[in-house]
Amino acid sequence: MAKTSIKIDKTLHRRAAEAAVKAGYSSTEEFIEHLIEKELARTENSADPSILEKLKGLGYLS
Repeated sequence: MAKTSIKIDKTLHRRAAEAAVKAGYSSTEEFIEHLIEKELARTENSADPSILEKLKGLGYLS
């Protein structure tokens, strides 16, 4: 799978890193990817089509 980078606030990254360790993830990246996957699945199953359109517009969905 191809990878890309995103920029997030350093404080948010630190919090994510701490949560990843507590939750037993092998890396902060793995933890963040899992969170994004969970949110996308929740959103994709949502009845609100405006959210889907926003995600499509941002390039997260095709």
